Amino acid sequence: MAFTYTGVLDTDLDRVRFWLQDVTLDSGPKPGDANFTDAELEGLVTVEGSWQRAVAAGYETLAAAWTRYPTFDSKDGLRLDRTAIAEGYRGEAAKWRKLYGTSLAGVTGVAGGRAVIRVDGYSDDVDSFAQ
Repeated sequence: MAFTYTGVLDTDLDRVRFWLQDVTLDSGPKPGDANFTDAELEGLVTVEGSWQRAVAAGYETLAAAWTRYPTFDSKDGLRLDRTAIAEGYRGEAAKWRKLYGTSLAGVTGVAGGRAVIRVDGYSDDVDSFAQ
């Protein structure tokens, strides 16, 4: 598992790690203090089309990862509620999606992660995207 973070924020990988607060090896935001791998985050940037949307996808991934962990009530009255963690990540994902949009991978008219740009203005069967 490759883990790279310089803290300079001059690469997409650093920016995504910074916003997901995945900046310390073996103390990551995933369950069990796991980190995202460099390949996972670089893949999100590729699929999403920007580091900002990759951050949203990262938060969505974290919400899904934490959702699968149950809530525990102990005999001494303490409660461990991991659903609050998932909800927090879900909220962050929604904020980033509102600011930066959805993934290009799921939009009609996208081939290989690239937007199809309509130049004639008359095609009703292909979505247009701002350049």
